Amino acid sequence: MAQRMVLVVATTLVTLLVTAGGSIVAGQGAAPPQGAGGGRGAPPPPPEPQPGHPSGKLVIWGDLGDMSRPGTPLRCFNTNRFRRGQRAGFRMTAVDGGTGEVENTAEMVVHLNYAGKTIDIPMRWRGVGGFPAAEYPRQPSEMWTGVWEVPADATTGIFDYTVTAKDRFGRTATFRPFPNHLSQFTIVE
Repeated sequence: MAQRMVLVVATTLVTLLVTAGGSIVAGQGAAPPQGAGGGRGAPPPPPEPQPGHPSGKLVIWGDLGDMSRPGTPLRCFNTNRFRRGQRAGFRMTAVDGGTGEVENTAEMVVHLNYAGKTIDIPMRWRGVGGFPAAEYPRQPSEMWTGVWEVPADATTGIFDYTVTAKDRFGRTATFRPFPNHLSQFTIVE
């Protein structure tokens, strides 16, 4: 009887975990349910296609930055060196190569090679405004961001990453940072 009870409890627990687990994004835990409050919320709907797009190749580029929460000194500054627990930010821009205008339909994903596996970090288009005027002299429409919180037990070292993009027209692009190891994503003590 006791063995049967343990089996029923274990089976129920596994079922609950599988059902409630959702998808794991960038090793940051289960995704919140749709419509749940807090956090960044649901991304905005994709914008309408811009006149004249597509008229060239999709071009992307970007950098790394500290994405500490508001109220933290020196947040949003450009860096490639991160400590355990720090919010590592990936900032990107996508441009229609024919018009030179922002390609706001691009969807981008960071692929961070860490600890023998690839962590996919989805990026969010930030062209919807709402940035603090004290920090931004103009509201950026050309920025996508993705954040990865460096785990508390992270291994120090230099780690490779790429960013891939695809727009609604089917164009694709890949960004690779400069090959010099001094400019790569780095976790330090």
